[in-house]
Amino acid sequence: MNVLPSTWAFKIKRFPDGLIKKYKARFCARGDKQIEGVDYFETYAPVVRWTTIRLLLILECLLGLVSKQEDITCAFLHAHLDEGENVYLEMPQGFKQYSKNGRARVLKLKRTLYGLKQSPRAFWKYLVGKLTDVGMEQSEFDPCLFIGERDETYIYELSEKLRALGVELEEEGDAAGFLGVQLKRAPDTNQITMTQEGLIDRITDALGLTKDQSSGKSTP
Repeated sequence: MNVLPSTWAFKIKRFPDGLIKKYKARFCARGDKQIEGVDYFETYAPVVRWTTIRLLLILECLLGLVSKQEDITCAFLHAHLDEGENVYLEMPQGFKQYSKNGRARVLKLKRTLYGLKQSPRAFWKYLVGKLTDVGMEQSEFDPCLFIGERDETYIYELSEKLRALGVELEEEGDAAGFLGVQLKRAPDTNQITMTQEGLIDRITDALGLTKDQSSGKSTP
């Protein structure tokens, strides 16, 4: 039996412009100690293509569509482990328990946890199942693109249907950015600009650079 070490991960979650959104603490598994064929098998999970994101933003501008953004709370804690994946984990620091013979107790996971190699794949399968259950159709071009009705009210109905299926969603309003990319809209010109000002500012601050020591450069 392979017992994985556990650890705590502390993180600052930021808005796309770099402002602090919340402080997070996660109980994680040491996935670097996993053994293939023992406590994990497949790990591949697709990610959305940037060409898909750009295409959706272009359609938003041309067709006057509305884009909404929601975050799945504790995403990697929802999916169940696949059959045959027996994952054992040390108790969290400060919560250790011992049996009568003095041996430390361990946890046997039923669901995925942050840090496990199979967590992204398991969450991907979980999400596909939920979106399919509410009537969304998966694109053949991009497996991370799902298509539904073209109706503004449908976005809100979709959120309620997913919540009814147990998906914990946190509303974030109009899509303002993700993965460090900020979306700036200009209603008068009907344009959307993608920037990474928050990320760039944090990098220059970390390197001790001032505006006088760095110069801007236009990119396509």
